[in-house]
Amino acid sequence: MLRWFDATIPHTGGRSLRELTILGGGVALCTYEVTGHHVDVGNLCVYAGATLAFALRFFLARAIGVGACLGAIAQQWPHLRLGEVDLATLAVLPVVTMILLCSRDLVERFDRAPQALPGVPNPWAGFTMAQTRTVRWSCYAAGALGGLLDHTLQHPVGVGPLWPRAAMIGIIVAIALLGLGRAIGLVMVWAIGLAVAIRLIPDVLAAERVLAGDQGAKVELYTWLAHDVLPMFVLAAAAALIAAPFTLRLLRRALFGAAPAASE
Repeated sequence: MLRWFDATIPHTGGRSLRELTILGGGVALCTYEVTGHHVDVGNLCVYAGATLAFALRFFLARAIGVGACLGAIAQQWPHLRLGEVDLATLAVLPVVTMILLCSRDLVERFDRAPQALPGVPNPWAGFTMAQTRTVRWSCYAAGALGGLLDHTLQHPVGVGPLWPRAAMIGIIVAIALLGLGRAIGLVMVWAIGLAVAIRLIPDVLAAERVLAGDQGAKVELYTWLAHDVLPMFVLAAAAALIAAPFTLRLLRRALFGAAPAASE
């Protein structure tokens, strides 16, 4: 129905109208961030990096963009539980951007393109569609989890527990390995997701009591983040579940036979 949106526009280096729309939006978002009264350096780096990757037609650019949108949604939608309903907490811009990015045409132009940049092969090009989907969604769940864990590093008083920072670093390393086509990244996503989910189980129960108005309930992961705890648990569990089938196959073959190749 929207084939015209994916038609190649002449004199644009082979880009489609959809690509040009996304690039224009990325440039506008970076400009808005720079000219605002308060510049969020972290957000600006994410926006600028995603836009640059898209402009260079790097094979991970579409996946990075979707991951950034899911991370923004994961950070905003929990506020709806507090009754904060506006364009920001509804995450209207990330939702619209993600809809634009979720295109079969862009998957073929980026995720499954044989070459990312001149002289830089795409390690995902040899994956099956199912393998690519597993890699992408494990990255999305882990990346969105990392976005919420980032909130735990912004506590207004003192220094919080160290495990959220360690989990974030592990997530970054795992996603980087998956971007290079390394299977061990999926095992890391599974291990981190499982560890975080188990660690959050007692906090989920306490957080729900806080949100229900129980003045005596305390959340080790900060009471002020009570609305984020359940979403964090869900994302951690999702990351572990998505990566679990591959991890189990890897362990089975490592114990009873040859280990699978990195692209499996």
